[in-house]
Amino acid sequence: MNRRRLYKAIFSMGIQHSMEYRFHFFLSLLGAAFPILVQYFIWTAVYRYSGQAALFSYSYGQIILYTILAGLVSKLIATQFEQQIADDIKNGGLNKYLIKPVSYFGYRLVSFLGQKVIYYGITALLLIGIIWISSARQLLDVQAVRLTLFAFTLWGALLLNFLIVYCICAIAFYLHEISYFFVITSLLINILSGGMFPLEIFGESVVKALQFTPFPYTIYFPVNVLSGKTEMAAMYQGLLVQGGWILLFFWISRLTWRASMKKYSAVGG
Repeated sequence: MNRRRLYKAIFSMGIQHSMEYRFHFFLSLLGAAFPILVQYFIWTAVYRYSGQAALFSYSYGQIILYTILAGLVSKLIATQFEQQIADDIKNGGLNKYLIKPVSYFGYRLVSFLGQKVIYYGITALLLIGIIWISSARQLLDVQAVRLTLFAFTLWGALLLNFLIVYCICAIAFYLHEISYFFVITSLLINILSGGMFPLEIFGESVVKALQFTPFPYTIYFPVNVLSGKTEMAAMYQGLLVQGGWILLFFWISRLTWRASMKKYSAVGG
């Protein structure tokens, strides 16, 4: 089997894996609605008792729209393979990738993309409904350019988040128990990425500082591209910056794993 057919098979396995436990799959989609619902009630109460039409440069409608879009994007780019990688390192699962014609990085990336295909299809349908409702309520100015750039930034966010988490997983070579570390880093990244609420809540200085990190380009930037909060020139500039972070973290992932593999004892498997 040549390398192209091998990766095609891995991609297909990723799709099958995402649908293997159908109840768990749809339950996870349903679970994404609960954080959005909680934030809806919180923001409704905040705006009602503040007596102001806009907070943190967002109107009530805009903050609800951001919450919904950020919740969907956050769910879409979520990795959830951290513990699997940690188990491979701990139990010797990496052994087979050292002798087979497929890299561990390639296997994880292609499998991850395969698992996201179904999510992307369902999310696309949800986004069409959200865009239609938001445009009817004049919360969105639907433009073909914005929709196209949003699609590009969404794929970029997926790849960037994969690379960030893959780099973090290299810590498993040095720590025996890492589950809690993954939970903490996942929560921290989600907050810094704007997955829970807009970054403007932290203040202007913090927002400017975070622009020099990769995190806003996974959730905050794609959401604002679609919502219209980002100007046209800033969208193109942000897309280039996002691409730069992807290239940088691709290099970092190769470097960190190459160095960490020297600690691998290849026991088990």
